[in-house]
Amino acid sequence: MIYNQKNNNQMNNFNSDEFVLGPEVSSEGPAKVLLVGMGADIGSNIIYLSATRGIKYPVTDILTHAIVSEGVGANNRSSLDELKARLILANPSLYDKVKINQESSSIIINGHNFRIHFRDFDSDLEDLGKFDLAILATSRRHIRSRSHLEKLEYIAKVVIGVAENSDLPALYPALLSADASHFLATQSAIGSELTGSFAMGSCQCVGWTTGLRVLADYCSDNGVLLQDVLLHTEVDIVHPDTASSNFGTNRTGSRTEDPRDNLRPGVSQVATSMQRFKPATSVNTVSLRVLTQPPGYQIQRFFLKNLNVNIDKLIHVARRIESEEPSLIHVTSNPIGSKAYASMPCGLVLIATEQHISAKSIGDITEVTLQAYVHNTLGYSAAILATTDRILNGESLTIVN
Repeated sequence: MIYNQKNNNQMNNFNSDEFVLGPEVSSEGPAKVLLVGMGADIGSNIIYLSATRGIKYPVTDILTHAIVSEGVGANNRSSLDELKARLILANPSLYDKVKINQESSSIIINGHNFRIHFRDFDSDLEDLGKFDLAILATSRRHIRSRSHLEKLEYIAKVVIGVAENSDLPALYPALLSADASHFLATQSAIGSELTGSFAMGSCQCVGWTTGLRVLADYCSDNGVLLQDVLLHTEVDIVHPDTASSNFGTNRTGSRTEDPRDNLRPGVSQVATSMQRFKPATSVNTVSLRVLTQPPGYQIQRFFLKNLNVNIDKLIHVARRIESEEPSLIHVTSNPIGSKAYASMPCGLVLIATEQHISAKSIGDITEVTLQAYVHNTLGYSAAILATTDRILNGESLTIVN
């Protein structure tokens, strides 16, 4: 099954006769994976994991803009030196493991060679060659720009935008291996047959959809469809600041106000993601930015009709998913602080104690509450790479329209 986004009005049309094939990529040799944007939050962690975690289809090439050096020693630092520093600051364990080769414009980590292409995203990219897959990790603006997506579609068979774009079909990591019948607006596809652009949702979407996946699998065990019993869902978020935050206030806003001693209410992209799962209603009740290191925290509430939920069995389902897809979820009965999970390459850490997970019924309505840490950098990056591995491995996928 092939997706192609050349016509925005037909993005969810699965008639394969109408699709235009994407760029030809050689089936011989390893897959070519392009990372667009090597920021301190997501891009650096994707590269770190590609080099250290046994990813089957790691990033091979990086497209990022040249970095102007400033401050002490600026005259002696190149753009490659700046990228090396960015990698080390994102993951200090790489301090003595990152090498650079100015002649070939590459970074080497643990024997993994990453080719660096310094140029502006708005420039001509055709001479970069063809890629099996591109990960677009620059900004939400680019991921929501049809012209930028088409620019990448010309050189990459599949384009994954690591943010939400409601105009694109979504590849949510936690739902890729879920039974598509649990969700009203989904289709099944084969990774090797995909072409075009897809949204992956935000880090908070990865966390919330993991809770949704646990409930979907629980419903499977009980012979019901989640879409038939899910009435309403809510999520509260405590979001760690990222490297793009400011010290000093530029203007009003959760990302632009001074984060020091200043709790900043905002709006998460997950609110848009939640709207894909109708007929259930949804709301992102709290999205609070705080000056702390990842992971952050989520409280998820699901309101179900005519379904009794046994918490022990629900936890068993979560552990089963963990055993199969450890980049998605880790289940713990130890409610230790978030710092304990800062280095865990896992999107969501579910706290499975009676104080943090519950199911309470009033009449025929059951409210399930899940509390979890959600990792918005390292864990999110692990979920991204698990998704690209699944696509390039030609596995079956559930796509959300």
